[in-house]
Amino acid sequence: MVTESVMISLMIAASRLSGLPAIPAEQMSAVKTISQAEIIAMQCPDDPEECSNIVAFYEMKNNTIFLKNTLDLETTIGQSFLLHEMVHVLQHKAFGSDIFDDCDNTVRSERLAYAVQNKFLINNGLFDRFGDSLAFMTCSNTQDAKQGNIKIEPILVK
Repeated sequence: MVTESVMISLMIAASRLSGLPAIPAEQMSAVKTISQAEIIAMQCPDDPEECSNIVAFYEMKNNTIFLKNTLDLETTIGQSFLLHEMVHVLQHKAFGSDIFDDCDNTVRSERLAYAVQNKFLINNGLFDRFGDSLAFMTCSNTQDAKQGNIKIEPILVK
């Protein structure tokens, strides 16, 4: 698991790189590691393939960040995924649950979190990038708002 000092450093980085206000340590999310099977059960039980690339997610209801148990938090790349989720925590604290209430807000929230994650990687001398495909995606005309499933598709489809 990640140490408290790393958590604080990542929260400071998330705030600095996103421009969002930092939060007191006591308001920080819990962080839990879970298996791939648990990720599928929580995020996409009806379509397990949709979860194949998920290594972390933030659950607003319980103010908890979930990390895949194979994510190496001693590496900069592993920490970048925790940082990405911390951006969502800061967004939630600053703007409320509206950050994920529809597709457009969700895409905006993800773009910022990926931008921060990539800046963090650059600042640490790494050239890995994540979330670039969002630049080529748009919200689908068909949304399953009742289930809370946000659907995006390639821009070329429209």
